[in-house]
Amino acid sequence: MLFSIIFILKYSLKNIFSTVILVSLTSLLFFSCSTPTKEKSKFIVNEDNLNYEEGPLASGCPGIVYPDWKTSPYVLPYTVGTAYKIDLSNCSGSYHSEGRPDEFAIDFNMNIGTIITAARSGKVVHVEESGFDENHPNNLVVIDHGDNTFAEYMHLTNKGAFVEVGDYVEQGDEIGLSGSTGLAGYPHLHFVVTQNSWQWPYKSIPVTFSNTWSNERSLASGTIYKAFEY
Repeated sequence: MLFSIIFILKYSLKNIFSTVILVSLTSLLFFSCSTPTKEKSKFIVNEDNLNYEEGPLASGCPGIVYPDWKTSPYVLPYTVGTAYKIDLSNCSGSYHSEGRPDEFAIDFNMNIGTIITAARSGKVVHVEESGFDENHPNNLVVIDHGDNTFAEYMHLTNKGAFVEVGDYVEQGDEIGLSGSTGLAGYPHLHFVVTQNSWQWPYKSIPVTFSNTWSNERSLASGTIYKAFEY
């Protein structure tokens, strides 16, 4: 009788131990087979927020009053529904440092061949597309907005311009493909708005964007911004 009880207890403990091991292994397998966490924005937003009221406050350039993002004439320079991360932004170092021509420029991290759209309507006044990625010259499209300001879309890929000098483009029109030409260093779109002249050394000016998260002091480095319909 005693032997039977010991046998039953031993068998039960063995089953319990086996069950614990099985559950532990299953949990380990589940978590190790999950999709790796991708790099996320430093600021997480609720995509159901139709008022676009959420967004990080960028450092921006000191002492600058930025245009109201809600009424800005500019939209993000890429297709509605897509989202890209900001690398260098306003007064954030390197060529974008305070006091330099590109102090108000913004770098959008995107793969070569990404569709670029017009952030604002205007007339194409300059196109360069002969350069090859990782080499000079710097390919770009320049659009005159008709109010003494110019948008420059730089580092486009070889033969990556969809427009020609003299073309009039509407806001949101596809104008080219991103690349890594000139001094890019890596694939991205260098976007800058200049005043009085588009030619180097130009004077850049601060801009905000009306079709994304709130950006009172323009776009924040390290943040992913989605382009909403407008």
